[in-house]
Amino acid sequence: MTDDLLVWLGPAADAMTPEQIERTRVEAARIFARYPGTDHLDEYQAALSATVQHILGDVTPGDVERELGTARAREREAYAAALQVAVMLHADGERKSTAARLTGIDRMSLLKALGER
Repeated sequence: MTDDLLVWLGPAADAMTPEQIERTRVEAARIFARYPGTDHLDEYQAALSATVQHILGDVTPGDVERELGTARAREREAYAAALQVAVMLHADGERKSTAARLTGIDRMSLLKALGER
């Protein structure tokens, strides 16, 4: 295992068997191939953290399924809020493209919300 990965693991490495450490090393390489570079650092670290938690028995498939469901629900709620603010911006005189850009939604979604698509 690389020194960087051992540093990242910190005290968790002390709780792991040599086989678990090797599995973590293998999975870390797979994760890095999926999320290369600094643009994907958050995804890489989340996946690596889940790897260690799963190996140590601290997280189950059911745990991650529930967390994902909660995150998806929160994303839908945040999108509905952003869309509503975009609709209000447009009603207050903002151009559709500007209202969409300012709120982080796509223009076609705003057009649909306005009944224009």
